[in-house]
Amino acid sequence: MSVSSLTIPTARSGALSGLRTAVACALLTLAAMPASAQSAKPAAASPAPAAAGGSGTYAVEVIVFRAPGGGGGAAPSAAPSRGAADTAGTQVARYIGPLPGGRLQLGGAREKLARGGYRILVHTGWVQTAASWGAPRSGLPLERLGINVPGLSGSFQLERGSLLHFGMTLRHSSDGGPPSQINEIRRIRFNERNYYDHPSIGVIAVVTPGG
Repeated sequence: MSVSSLTIPTARSGALSGLRTAVACALLTLAAMPASAQSAKPAAASPAPAAAGGSGTYAVEVIVFRAPGGGGGAAPSAAPSRGAADTAGTQVARYIGPLPGGRLQLGGAREKLARGGYRILVHTGWVQTAASWGAPRSGLPLERLGINVPGLSGSFQLERGSLLHFGMTLRHSSDGGPPSQINEIRRIRFNERNYYDHPSIGVIAVVTPGG
């Protein structure tokens, strides 16, 4: 997997550096993946969100994991900034159905994380439409996506204006310890692997056009 296929934002605090470094190393040392899983397009060729396939659907794949030791108790991530609405209308996201197993791309990343001692909470995929950027944010709840993990709650958000944004609001409690929460949304490009971090919980996500 090439470095360009993984989007890792600049560290926001020292508390994140350990988890970020370990995950980045794990992903960047993955064995060669099938060509279909390495099809990230150069930035200039990435289609604009508004130019997605005529079906208006998107395939989403995510891995949610806990850091070794499962420590929690850190302050939740700051609420994502909405900015100004850049589209008219209030389209809401609709769940279409599960993503067939043969289309999942992140199996190698999951195996690498597991070998590194990370606890995999979720690895799944689904097909959905996007909500309008600027509409009231709700997202698709985990239950609607068929995700039923003890102690894990929240939702995933896919929003489209002139750009495509993906994010999540997740909370996980385990073994009576303090809960961990991640609450973030950011611009993404099709076929790129995006890493969302927190001192003790992380998400890797990839979004592709069409269902």
